[in-house]
Amino acid sequence: MKHTLLFASALLAGAACAAIDANAAARAALTHAGLAAVASNALYVEPDLDDGRWVYEVKFHDGKTAYDYELDANTGAVLKAERKALRQIPNVAAAPAAQPAAIAQPAAQPAAQQPGLPAGILAEAQAKSIALKDANVTEEAIRAFSYKAKLDTDDGVQVWEIEFRAGKMEYDYEIKADTGAILKREIEQARGLF
Repeated sequence: MKHTLLFASALLAGAACAAIDANAAARAALTHAGLAAVASNALYVEPDLDDGRWVYEVKFHDGKTAYDYELDANTGAVLKAERKALRQIPNVAAAPAAQPAAIAQPAAQPAAQQPGLPAGILAEAQAKSIALKDANVTEEAIRAFSYKAKLDTDDGVQVWEIEFRAGKMEYDYEIKADTGAILKREIEQARGLF
């Protein structure tokens, strides 16, 4: 019990020190996913201390796709973005939609700049485009539920980690976040059933 209280106190202290609040983190994740809103019971936001840095974990679904985000609590930058198709049970009607979560919409951002990213850093969509072009794969050819993107630091260099599957092949890229240079490319036969 004592450890639970200490952990909860640390989370609250970290959230209080964050430059953005949970609402702003949820807005940034929804905007990044291209959604205006989701049902309030389909949205989860929690502050977390990750390797000495405060982040928000934001998880939500739109009934067809589950989204898992990690955002920097100081800048709102998307550090991790994953999506996975939800399995649909045949001959079962979808649950009626709940009321949308009350999240104010952000001001429009220029197409080239992703909300929360510092100037000079490629938006996820730009890094994805570089990887798809290099792989000679179209957006339509990748399976949406197998696409993952994460902004990370590797040996002091900010990189976009882009992973996707197209046909029977899996692609794994590391793209330098400021120049778009491909630092790593792995292409292999897909394993598993997805």
